[in-house]
Formats: sequence, C-alpha cells, structure tokens
Amino acid sequence: MMEEIKLSAYKKAQKRVYKIKRFYRHLTVYFVVNILIVYFGLRGVDFLETNNAGGNMDVVFWLFWNVLGIPILWGIGLLIHGICAFRPTIGIIKDWEERQLKKFLKEEYGKENSL
Repeated sequence: MMEEIKLSAYKKAQKRVYKIKRFYRHLTVYFVVNILIVYFGLRGVDFLETNNAGGNMDVVFWLFWNVLGIPILWGIGLLIHGICAFRPTIGIIKDWEERQLKKFLKEEYGKENSL
C-alpha cells in the first residue's frame, strides 16, 4: 500500500516536472519567435511608410497592429500555460485537497482490509 502511494506521488511529481519543462520550452520559443516578428515587422512597417508615400496606408496600419498583436495574444496564451504548469493554489484549497486525499485513502485502505 505504501509503495503504491510513493509510486503514485512520484508519477505525479514527474508529470508536474514535465509540464513545467514544456512551459519553459514554450517561453523560449515565444521570445525567439516574437523578437524576430517584431524586428522584421517593424522594419517592414518602416519600409512601407518610406516607400508608400501617398499610397494605401491601411496596409501599414494593419501590419503594425499585427506586429504588436501577435506577442500580446500569444503572451496571454503563455500566461495561461504558466498558470496551468505551476498550479498556484490557495491555502484553503490546498488544505481541502489534503483532507479529501486522506479521507479517500482511508476509505480505500478500509475496503482492502475488509475483503
């Protein structure tokens, strides 16, 4: 019984480490890709502004807001990923989870011993 609990705890910890590792990979890709998007996007905006004198500025406006919008929207997704990966818990909820876990373990242990 105790070995199963230890194995279960180990697997949970292993899964949590994997989720955090995936978050850091996502964070790295976010920074690399968005640095490139902002750099080349702003160069494109500058190029269109200087070479599009009197032309259609809607394209420049559209490109500029896309260059800003992609990191912002992706950043919101990254924030949600971080919250899921690190699972910040409120003390009351954590205490309740521990009480429930102990209760269910006691029930399961009682069922196995009564058979």
